Amino acid sequence: MQGDRYPTNWDEYDYVVMHVGAKHFGFASDEGDVNRFAARFRAAASFRGIRLDGYTPATEAGYSALCRILFTWSAFESYLKIIGLDQRTVGPLLDGYGAAAAIAAVRAGDIENRFYGFIHARVNPAHKAELDNYFKNDPCNVGYLASAIRHIFAHGWLTPNANQVAPAAVEAVCNAVCDFLLNVMDQDFGERTRRGLDQLQ
Repeated sequence: MQGDRYPTNWDEYDYVVMHVGAKHFGFASDEGDVNRFAARFRAAASFRGIRLDGYTPATEAGYSALCRILFTWSAFESYLKIIGLDQRTVGPLLDGYGAAAAIAAVRAGDIENRFYGFIHARVNPAHKAELDNYFKNDPCNVGYLASAIRHIFAHGWLTPNANQVAPAAVEAVCNAVCDFLLNVMDQDFGERTRRGLDQLQ
């Protein structure tokens, strides 16, 4: 990740893309979509929390982590578009960047599955299926772990204290998911653009 929080190799990509186009770098979308992804990525990578008057520091941190999911999911959804994948087909890409370790970190924070147990009862069948895999310690798509939180939080069900889950656990789970997805986007963008830049030499 660059110092300005854009994805790796962004400056080099941005310098040459006007001459060769985004498709040269293997992107499925045009330069405008890639620019929109980069803006969302930068916002997610720069997010440092929210301030809530009258809340305990723990609850404020829990809400900050939930809001971080919103930013990260927005960037990830945009990234899927520019690389020509969707949530159902991105699993192998995520696995290649260490999804198993991310899932282990999520499990370490989600004691007794209280957090995702609350979410499971309120999501659609596709999310339920992935969460069932998660509960059984079978391979699952981390993208669904993120979007399940995003959907239930955005629709008003989820708080940092839902189902008597400690806000610190919510913070740990959300940050594990966000850190992983941001790292995937950063590394994958960097690798794709590096290949394209190497072809120009």
